[in-house]
Amino acid sequence: SIGTIAHKKNQKEIVVGRDGRISSPELNEVLIDGLRSTGINVINIGVVPTPVTYYASHHLGTNSCVMITGSHNAAEYNGLKTVLASKSLSGDDIKEIKDCIVSKDYEVGQGKLRSTDVSNDYIQSILDAIHLNKKPTLKVVLDCGNGSAGEIAPRLFNALGCNVVTMFSEIDGNFPNHHPDPSQPENLEDLIIKVKEENADIGFALDGDADRLGVIDANGNIIWPDKQLMLLAKDVLSRNKRRHIIFDVK
Repeated sequence: SIGTIAHKKNQKEIVVGRDGRISSPELNEVLIDGLRSTGINVINIGVVPTPVTYYASHHLGTNSCVMITGSHNAAEYNGLKTVLASKSLSGDDIKEIKDCIVSKDYEVGQGKLRSTDVSNDYIQSILDAIHLNKKPTLKVVLDCGNGSAGEIAPRLFNALGCNVVTMFSEIDGNFPNHHPDPSQPENLEDLIIKVKEENADIGFALDGDADRLGVIDANGNIIWPDKQLMLLAKDVLSRNKRRHIIFDVK
């Protein structure tokens, strides 16, 4: 269904990434087979955070991607985050996928498959844009939550020049240490303890696919998302005068 709709949007190639959940490899296999059966070419980028999949769709010039992930939900859940022709699908777009499934009016073809690793390019793109000047070196505690950022996130923060203390970086779809949702304070308790133990400057916690962020200050206080946005907005607006900030009330 996704491949058929992609054809209608003149999309010929789709990036596919997945998180570390137990069900993700099987879903990855059948998704790729389904896309290829409609003639769509697939670029498989493996286990990555959702932001890396979005990045890959631009970096590799497809403008379309599917990320297999249950995000911040419990281990038994999974799903698809889908972008076609640079538009994230929601609402009626998702109903269109269902309607296509019901009608079974699919495109037929034989798409190609290739695999690539975009992690080095992703890290380099951030290094090109961000330069940390803090002296002494910024000490960061990073709670990867056994999610899909467990491999790439420590690499990134080390490349930025931080002194990194890593927690729960082994990718494990059972999430054995805590629920993969940093918006819930009970899931930040281990991070708060570690920040204090290490006398760190800051603590970061990532959800199952690393597109939700929990932040802990040096004193162990939670910086809630609305305040995170204020800090980011202040920085962005310092370089972009009189612009607007759009935010989600959640």
